[in-house]
Amino acid sequence: MKTRVTESVIPLGETPEQLSVFCDGDWKTTKKRVHRFLMDPRCSRWATAWHIMDILFICTSITLLIMETDENVKDAFSEGHPAYKYLFGLNVLVIAFFTTDLLIRFITWPGLINFWKNLFNILDILSILPFYVSLLAEAFEDPTSPSSNEHKSYVVLRVCRIFRIVRVFKFIRHSQDLIMIIKVVGHAKKELCLLILLLFIFSVSFGSLMYYIEHTSNDKFSTIMQGCWWAIVTITTIGYGDIAPETWLGKAVGSLVLTMGIVFLALPMTIIVGKFSTVYEKEKEKN
Repeated sequence: MKTRVTESVIPLGETPEQLSVFCDGDWKTTKKRVHRFLMDPRCSRWATAWHIMDILFICTSITLLIMETDENVKDAFSEGHPAYKYLFGLNVLVIAFFTTDLLIRFITWPGLINFWKNLFNILDILSILPFYVSLLAEAFEDPTSPSSNEHKSYVVLRVCRIFRIVRVFKFIRHSQDLIMIIKVVGHAKKELCLLILLLFIFSVSFGSLMYYIEHTSNDKFSTIMQGCWWAIVTITTIGYGDIAPETWLGKAVGSLVLTMGIVFLALPMTIIVGKFSTVYEKEKEKN
């Protein structure tokens, strides 16, 4: 029997010594092994299978979220529809897996404070929270005031749908390259803040200028905020075309803003790309 157990564990990256420590009841060792199992898909075949299941459940959750907004199938998510119980059961299965994964990571995480410092843990909590909030809202509905219940349920549903979008970011945890890019962006935060500050200064300046030039003859520039929106779209060279100057002076200023937008993007982006490449190579060497 010992030989069979050892042979079944060794292919998964474990040694007989590690197995004996695990079975001896060392809680700290067990926590480390379980934590590694959840965080590192390369530690064993079972860990790889668990991470693949996590990705499949994330894809299922996002698919259900998208389907709820499709005019052709959104009726199936309403009570009374024949397919509702199956879709609801699938959603419960997805949430149960996410909850189990989160609870095990919470128990095995090295330090309670460190758990709350991890951004991905917060995102995971926000991704499952809407489901439980909606269940509580339905449980505490007052049957004597249906109009009030309808309004509260609508507000809760809107908030829950917004937070469900967070589930998309669960993919990041499964990609080391994406995590590395986030770290690189963190190292280049000064340059990014400079870019945002310059965009703010230029958009407010030229947005206000365009408002005073165009607002008397162009209804689309009714406020300075509309002018700022036009300035941002023009500086970033997107050009939606929903707002455009009509006077010759407004067109002249628009041409100036468009030209400056090219320079505005070129100079800071060169610095950011250079910093990004340097830090990215350093992070790759560390890993």
